[in-house]
Formats: sequence, structure tokens, C-alpha cells
Amino acid sequence: MRKTVLLLVLLLLATSPAWGERVRRGPILITSDWDFTPENGVVGGWGIFGDPYVISGYQIDAGGADYGILISGTRRPVVIRDVEVLGARTAGIKVQSARHVAIENVWVRGCGVGISAFLSTKVAVTGARVEECPEGVMVFFSSGVDLYELQVARCRTGVWFGGSSTVFLVGSRIAGCEIGVAVELRSEGIVVARNAFLGCRVPARSEGGAQWDDGTRGNYWEGFSAPDKNGDGILDKPYPVNLKEEDRFPLASPPKP
Repeated sequence: MRKTVLLLVLLLLATSPAWGERVRRGPILITSDWDFTPENGVVGGWGIFGDPYVISGYQIDAGGADYGILISGTRRPVVIRDVEVLGARTAGIKVQSARHVAIENVWVRGCGVGISAFLSTKVAVTGARVEECPEGVMVFFSSGVDLYELQVARCRTGVWFGGSSTVFLVGSRIAGCEIGVAVELRSEGIVVARNAFLGCRVPARSEGGAQWDDGTRGNYWEGFSAPDKNGDGILDKPYPVNLKEEDRFPLASPPKP
């Protein structure tokens, strides 16, 4: 019996992908809580708080399909982590009419939109890398969305908020985009702080509804200069976003990742 178990373990180790190696597969489309199955990419978890469903370890080449990963109409907690998505026509990862979705350490490139949250709440995106997408990260008609430590590069718009509320963009780097961050469609309660905007033609565009610092520290705006007389890393002059909004505590240098 022991020998049989040992042989099974050795066979499993021999046929399993190496740690950090992603398994290639097609798009993952989940449109209800009943779709959280191994066939749809779930590798663990029970879909409860403290033990969410886990979708992890994949390289998804959408090949022009609408989505790399779609999470729609769900309520059970799920985390998407360590996934690479490329070539989706509409969005690499889209969260639609869903809640309790976490997205961690993903890499999305060459998609219509990198990561999108639509009509959703309780969504957290941490450590995502989005490159070469017309639209990087889009949050529209959603609330309670947290965006932390993103790296968005070479997109038309880095991060876009439309008709959304209570959203945080913190600790991120937005580089080489036409527009770094945009706030539109009567968004409110948007907080943008401790980010770096590097090489963006228009670093920020806002129709109102955003706060551009957290009360003590703002953002680094490449190309904007002002004295820092006391050497605290905060420039002595606010950065004007528009006629009514400003970053009161612009950073003298990019925050450390």
C-alpha cells in the first residue's frame, strides 16, 4: 500500500507543471455561481469568505475572442491570481455585475481593455501589469473598487473611472499613456494618491469627483517641478488637475514600489 501511494505521488510530481510555470488554455467564461468548476479553471477554494474560489496558474491566449476571463453575475468570493492574458478583443479580464472578486499579480497585454469592472462592487485589483491595450483599466458604474500597485504602460488611457464611486487608485505606476487617469460621468469619491505618472501626454483629466491626495501625500507628476524647501519629499506648490481640483501634496520623486 505504501509503495502504491509513493508511486502515485511521484507520478503526480512528474506530470505537474513546475512552480511558476503557467498552463496554457483558452478563455474562461463564468456567468453564474454554478460555473465555478474545475473545467472553468477553478483550482481550489470553496467560494466562501476566507476560502474563495481560486483561478490561478494559466496563460490564456484569447486568440481574438471577446474575453480572456469573464466573471459575470456572481456573488461567491473568487480570486484570480498569477494569470497571463493576451489577445482578447473586448477585455483581458472583465468583472460584470459581480461582487467579491480579487485580481492579483496578473499580466494582461494586447487586449481591447486590460481589466474592466462594470456594474460591480467589492472588487480589488492588486499587483496587476497591463501593457499595450487601448484602454488599460476601466471602472465604470461600479463602487467599492480598490486598485493597488498597478503597472500600466503604453495604453491610450491608463486608468479610467466613469460613473463610479468610492474607488481608490494607490501605489501605482502609469507610464507612456496618452492620458494617465481620467475621471468622468459624475464619478464621486475617487481617491488617487501615492502614484507615479511617467511620460503621459496628459497625466490627469477630470470632470470632478476626485481627490488627488490622501490628506498627507499626493502623486508624482513627471515634468512638474516646484521647490521642496524643507526636504520632506512634498513639493511646496499644488499640482493643478483642473480649475477646481488639485493635488495638494505632489511628490518630489516617484514613490518606491
